[in-house]
Amino acid sequence: MRFSKITAMGLALACMLMLAACSQAQQSSQQSSQQQASPEPEKVSLGENTPITVSFDGQAAAAGYFPAAGDSIAVIAPSALPSQEQVDAVVEGLKNWGYVPVEGKHVVQADRTLADCVEDLTWALEDPAIKAIFCVRGGYGVSEVADALPADLIAKANKPIIGYSDITVLHSAWTSAGLPSLHACMSATFGSDFSKECAEVERRALAGEAPTYTCEGSGIDKAGSAEGTLIGGNLSTFTSVLGTAYDCSKVDGPFILFLEDIGEDVQHVHRYLAVLKHLGVLDRASGIVFGEWIDVPTDMDDYDGGSRGGTFASVNDMIVRQYVPDLNCPVAFNFPSGHGENVNYPLFMGCRAQLDVTDAGYTLKWDFGGSNS
Repeated sequence: MRFSKITAMGLALACMLMLAACSQAQQSSQQSSQQQASPEPEKVSLGENTPITVSFDGQAAAAGYFPAAGDSIAVIAPSALPSQEQVDAVVEGLKNWGYVPVEGKHVVQADRTLADCVEDLTWALEDPAIKAIFCVRGGYGVSEVADALPADLIAKANKPIIGYSDITVLHSAWTSAGLPSLHACMSATFGSDFSKECAEVERRALAGEAPTYTCEGSGIDKAGSAEGTLIGGNLSTFTSVLGTAYDCSKVDGPFILFLEDIGEDVQHVHRYLAVLKHLGVLDRASGIVFGEWIDVPTDMDDYDGGSRGGTFASVNDMIVRQYVPDLNCPVAFNFPSGHGENVNYPLFMGCRAQLDVTDAGYTLKWDFGGSNS
C-alpha cells in the first residue's frame, strides 16, 4: 500500500514537472518568435557618399620605403581570424598589382594563439625580404600583439603596414616609431563591390604616391588651414592607445586628427570624444577630419540631446554642438574613409598633411618634403 502511494505521488510529481517543462518550452518558443519578429534597429551612415575629387601632383614618399613592383609583401592577420576567401582575395589582388605576396604561418589557423599572431608579425618585420605588411582584416585583439613586440622592432624594420579598424593600434605604433603607414581597406579592396577608384588610389598609395583629396563641404565644417602629422583612425580603438607606449598623440609637433567608427551610437561617440577632450588631444590638434560614421543606431537611448538644447539630428550634429565650439582649429566632416562597405579612401598616417577647409569644401593632401618618411 505504501509503495502504491509513493508511486502515485511520483507519477503526479513527474506529470507536474512535464507540464512545467512544456510551459517553459512554449514560453521560450514564444520569446524566440517575438525576437525573430522584432525589426532590426534603424541605423544610419554618414560620409560614404561625399563627392570627392582625387588628383596626383607628384608627391611621393622617400624612395625605397614603400614597395616597388616585384617586391615581397607579407600577408598576415594580427587581429581577428579571417576566412580563407579573404586571404585568397588579398593574395590574388597583390599579385595583380605586381607584388609577391607571402602568407604568414598562422593567418587562417583556427586554433592559433596570441604567440602565433606575434610570431607572424615579428617574422614580417624581421625578414629583410619582406618590404611591406598587408593585413587581411581588422576585428579585435591587435593591442595584445603590439604589447608583445620589442620596443625597437618596428623602427628597425623600417617598412610600412597597411590596414584600418583595429589596425589603428599599429598605425599608432608606427607613427610613434617615426614611420609612415597606410590607413586603407584590406581584403575588401579586391572585391567586385568595392569602388574601383578607391582601389586604384590604394594601389598607387601602396607604391608611395600621395593623392590630393578635394571634398564637397558638409555645411557644418569649420573653416581654416592646418598642417601636421596625420594621426588617428578608428575612434574607439584609437582611444584605447592613449597613455600606452605607442600613443601617437604624443608625436612631436602639430598633428591633424582623423577619426571614424562603425556601429557606435551617439552616446558612445560622445564618451570617446570626451576622453580625447579630457586628455587634451582635441585641444592640441591643429586640425580634425571626421570620416565615415557607419551603422549608427538612430535610437539615442538616454543621451539624445533633449537636455542639451534639442534632440541631436545625427552624430555629426552632436559633435558640432558639443565639441566644435571649443575647438580653435579647422574641422572637416564626412571624409569618405572608414568602414564604408564600398568606399574607403587611403590615408598616409604618420606623414605631414595639410588640411584646408572653406565654406565650399575642403582639401586634404600630404607634403612628403616634411614627412617622417
